[in-house]
Amino acid sequence: MTNGTQTPAAYDGYYRKQVAAPDMMLCGVGRGTPGGEYLRRFWHPVAYLSELGELPLRIRALGEDLVAFRDGNGEVGVLHLHCCHRNTSLEFGIVEKRGIRCCYHGRLFAPDGTLLEIPGDPNAERLMCEVSQGGYPVHVFAGIVFAYMGPPERIPAFPMLDRFDIPGVELVPGVRFELECNWVQIKENVVDPHHTNILHTIPQRRGVEHFADEFEHFPELTFMETPAGAMYLAARRSGDNIWIRSAEFFGPNIHCISSIFEAGASPKDATPPFMTFWTLPVDDERSINFYISHVASEETMPFEKRRALEIFGQRDDRPYAERQYLPGDHEAQVGQGPINIIALEHLGTHDRGIVMFRRFVRQGIKAVSDGKDPKGFYMPEVDLPPTFANDRVVPVDAIGGSPNDPAVLVRVAEQVGRDYLQNPPMPILKADRSANAELPA
Repeated sequence: MTNGTQTPAAYDGYYRKQVAAPDMMLCGVGRGTPGGEYLRRFWHPVAYLSELGELPLRIRALGEDLVAFRDGNGEVGVLHLHCCHRNTSLEFGIVEKRGIRCCYHGRLFAPDGTLLEIPGDPNAERLMCEVSQGGYPVHVFAGIVFAYMGPPERIPAFPMLDRFDIPGVELVPGVRFELECNWVQIKENVVDPHHTNILHTIPQRRGVEHFADEFEHFPELTFMETPAGAMYLAARRSGDNIWIRSAEFFGPNIHCISSIFEAGASPKDATPPFMTFWTLPVDDERSINFYISHVASEETMPFEKRRALEIFGQRDDRPYAERQYLPGDHEAQVGQGPINIIALEHLGTHDRGIVMFRRFVRQGIKAVSDGKDPKGFYMPEVDLPPTFANDRVVPVDAIGGSPNDPAVLVRVAEQVGRDYLQNPPMPILKADRSANAELPA
């Protein structure tokens, strides 16, 4: 940008464009918007099961106000918030054995929205055949309540990923990570490996334990498409080993990461899963991360400590000055603004994952607008592809080149990625752990 006589360099703030419109084709989540219709083809988390007790829970998802409850039979319902009778909020309803009863005039709704009772109305039988409360299919998994808010005639399989049934690995529900920003800038983070050796090493550099110290060594990176999304592979030297870390997104709203405590100290073909996240787009400017911790039986760190380190930097739960001094993912992502203005970005070489994620979403939006199923949408469960987020550690003398040569490290990362695609790590890990569990003590 110029002022007519020169190209500004230093102190050029006066000439910089600071206003642009957000890309709502990419970021919009509301009903009827291109992005919102795309997102409605996937299962979304709306609550932890532990949050559903005696009282209903008011929630918001994809720009819609809803109510979640668990009736006396243990069935979970996710219904439109306002009663179809006189629009009173069902957040004040009475949870009963068969459903939820509106506090205003007593209409009783089943978890699927069916109208079960209309107290005192002589035409109740006819009305119950004509009227229902809007609701969505529900699936409960690992202590998280999911809703499918798309066309009910085409409900996809719930993504029971291959990383969910590894022997000796317990699935523990997480906590809410609420972020005052659009969902896209949250999901992009998982294929932005450059940030792990900058943002996530600030605590160590300032004397606070968090990620393993080895994260500070800048890795050589490669990125690859997967059957349901994309992954990065980051290769770095760790003593006498080369450590290749990978993370991935699966569909638009799931991402998986490997351990933040891995240091590449000993060779291994595959490591147990560490965390799986689902991001709920609350509306255009708010999101919630729900997650499960994969806790392996051989872990030595007390779970309370692990959980505290998982949470650190993910919520607005610390004094402002501390968050300035020790920023985390929450500060970085919310700090981009309610909706990141991508027109003002200047991407670099290591931002390939960002480009891949945005392309993935745009292609999915187009597929839905063309009446097709987007990538990441699977009807039968048997069609669900494998996942890849994992750590592999190999000895330096096994890589066939100098461990200090960036080109060699990129080649190693690419080789590992190709091997993962041909021989997915989770089934191999599952078989190995099953075999080891059967060995005599």
